[in-house]
Amino acid sequence: MLPKHQRLNLKKDFKWVAAGKKLESRYLKLFVKPGDNEMPRVGIAVSSQTFKKATERNRARRLTSSAFETLYAKLPNNINIVALPKAGVTGVKSGLVLLDLETVLKNAKIIN
Repeated sequence: MLPKHQRLNLKKDFKWVAAGKKLESRYLKLFVKPGDNEMPRVGIAVSSQTFKKATERNRARRLTSSAFETLYAKLPNNINIVALPKAGVTGVKSGLVLLDLETVLKNAKIIN
């Protein structure tokens, strides 16, 4: 899990970023918005409608968080990202989620 100062924590921050650019991948839905922050900030929102059981929600959150931890150093400093894991994410290994996230961020020219 990312340290608290690298995460989006407030509901208003999540709503602000959700008004930004939307990116879709196989396992994640991302909202991206540049801001005036000094370091990248990432928020993960897991829906209880998509994942009925708490164990599924926790696994989806852990897989997504792990992928962002790996790619965090590559993110530009002013970026804010909200990630919403999709239903199929709990059935795959963490490497596939990481590859999926890296591909969508490269295609959107957020990372090199």
